[in-house]
Amino acid sequence: MISVIISNFNGCRFLPRLLESLRAQRGVTLELIVVDRQSRDGSPEYLAAQTDVRVLGEPPESGLVTGYAVGAKVATGELLFFCNEDMWFEPDCLQLLAAGIDLPARIGSTDGWHRTYDDTAWLHRGVRFEARKWAINSPYPRVQTNFERELTAGSPVPYACAGAFLIHRDVYQELGGWDQSFFLDHEDTDLFLRAWQRGWKCITVPGARIHHAVNASNDNILPSLGTKVAFRRYVSQRANMLVIALKYFRWPALALAAVQWPVVLLINLLSGRWSHVWGDFCWLSEMVRRWPAAWAFRRANHSWNCRYPGERFFHDRTFWE
Repeated sequence: MISVIISNFNGCRFLPRLLESLRAQRGVTLELIVVDRQSRDGSPEYLAAQTDVRVLGEPPESGLVTGYAVGAKVATGELLFFCNEDMWFEPDCLQLLAAGIDLPARIGSTDGWHRTYDDTAWLHRGVRFEARKWAINSPYPRVQTNFERELTAGSPVPYACAGAFLIHRDVYQELGGWDQSFFLDHEDTDLFLRAWQRGWKCITVPGARIHHAVNASNDNILPSLGTKVAFRRYVSQRANMLVIALKYFRWPALALAAVQWPVVLLINLLSGRWSHVWGDFCWLSEMVRRWPAAWAFRRANHSWNCRYPGERFFHDRTFWE
């Protein structure tokens, strides 16, 4: 059985098509779990009428993957499928993803291919790393991720898209689950870097088609903060990259990652992106808050980091071919 875990925040307009596409999946048995993050758009009322859906609650400020983690705690399926609320899936999607799991071969997760919600363009296909002089949106600035490679089915990828992917429950638990300090962005890099250190693979499944209204939640307001998701996301994203470096990298690579902050601040100042400049300074308080937990993880993960330093993940030739 596959436990489908949906993290929903004011996504009522998407829920009917999402649930319809899940109920229409062929060849699989599903358990449907929605973690509603205090939606105010009619989602709770709509979900209450769905008798085959288990509904849980979680504040929106905690972020996407905390919603996932809450759902995973009560899930009973052998396989876990995490997804956003603003999606729909073609009928064989989950069956194809499940068929790719092969624990003896150390394949513990599978990644589908994403198109826009209206099926007009690609968003995410095969994933590969590429060299860059400086990649401002990468935890390791010398390497950037390309999400648009035409890979064959079964090709290994560094990580799956956190928006929607399948993972075996035993692998998820071995990895320790999601780092719930991540509000949005790079949480998939963090999870799959741990998988790489422990020898678990993720493969791409081109036939598993996912449709996504990407960034649909960015304009939502976080009630207790009084800010838009987009601003909280920006601050979190900038911090997440250094948190990853602190958790896994050796000191020279960690120092390289730390240079991201002044580089991005300078770019935003020169470009007049004043809201981003403010976000860059909010990043400092975010890092002060998150530093102790990241440092504690670094110490607990010391043996893995010694054998497989995190920066080597970005140089693994498997992900460059």
